Amino acid sequence: MPFEGFDEVSNTIIEYLTAAGWDRTTRSVESEVPEFVSNNGQMRTSIFQHISDKSLTLTLIDIQSGGYLRFEVRYGDSIHSLLGILAAWHQHITPENFGIMVNEIAKEIPELLAEPQDGDVDTPWERVTPQA
Repeated sequence: MPFEGFDEVSNTIIEYLTAAGWDRTTRSVESEVPEFVSNNGQMRTSIFQHISDKSLTLTLIDIQSGGYLRFEVRYGDSIHSLLGILAAWHQHITPENFGIMVNEIAKEIPELLAEPQDGDVDTPWERVTPQA
């Protein structure tokens, strides 16, 4: 069951990222759950809105190496701040500067969790602490 206010958040995400030039996935169009990708030639960035709460999964993939990082962004009432950061960075993010974008998100969204890199499904995701 979708969280209360899901339709409003969904519409906000769809409108904002579409206007910013992100590509909506076919699955998203069919299900009406926001899922978008952006590929600038160096990094592929994707988001998937969770149905059960105000959070989304953010995945950053280095196109050349295939390496990736995955985050859970529990944005609460800060969806506009998050979307602004994603829209500003999606064409400029690289394997060298993605940490700056992640830090901007961590400053705006206090509940940013990173997937453990060891791949163990039992290891809890770690909170990302913003740098000054």
